[in-house]
Amino acid sequence: MKLQQLVEALDAQVMSGDVIGAFDKFAAENCITLSNAQDMTHNKAQKLEILNWFFQNIANVNRIDRLACQVGKDVTESQFVFDFVNQQGEQLVYNEVIRRVWKDGRIVEEQYQIGQTLETPTKTAAKKPSKKAAAKTEKPAAAKASKSTKVAEPKADKKPVAKSAKGATGKTDKLTLIEGIGPKIAELLEKGGIANFDQLAAAKPEAIKAILTAAGSRYQMHDPSTWPKQAALARDGKTAELKKLQTALKGGRK
Repeated sequence: MKLQQLVEALDAQVMSGDVIGAFDKFAAENCITLSNAQDMTHNKAQKLEILNWFFQNIANVNRIDRLACQVGKDVTESQFVFDFVNQQGEQLVYNEVIRRVWKDGRIVEEQYQIGQTLETPTKTAAKKPSKKAAAKTEKPAAAKASKSTKVAEPKADKKPVAKSAKGATGKTDKLTLIEGIGPKIAELLEKGGIANFDQLAAAKPEAIKAILTAAGSRYQMHDPSTWPKQAALARDGKTAELKKLQTALKGGRK
């Protein structure tokens, strides 16, 4: 099959809702996927594990649309909008360009460019710039978001927060004691200015979610709604209450 036919068949399967089956069918065993340097998988099996985990938490698929597609020699770019509702009733909307590198009819690299769009080439003939226009230095226009879906991105607190890992007691707090926070997420929170229990207890879930969202698709499905409460109990030394709360949680969720 030609590359145009391959990407059309793949994207059609994705739009049908079978995202996992589409990746399994068209990806090479050594396929690399990434949205940034920290959010990367190194083979098909790793990505399928993440996809299965993600879709287990999806209650409803509202919309999967491809808005544009460009095909090169061995690279394709498809612009999608994904609209999901998770098991907690939260709406998850992703606007992204999926850039794929192909070899022997299989995807060997898939990159997720969140918030990017593909420019549609115009068919009008280029006009010669006037002398005045040529003298001006043109500034590149910012990429416009898709008009079909407007997503309000959560904003992190503007107030700077000290990045000391020491809490109110003067001891170093381990954020990994919070149910739902592993070593990598703890590192992301510290970089985002939340380094101890006191800071985590004072943080709004929306601000924490903004840090996770900015880190890539692997972290967007985490629910930090109970993390401030857990952190407050840990900060205040209420170990028994913290353990009781955590027994009712799974991955930080109730």
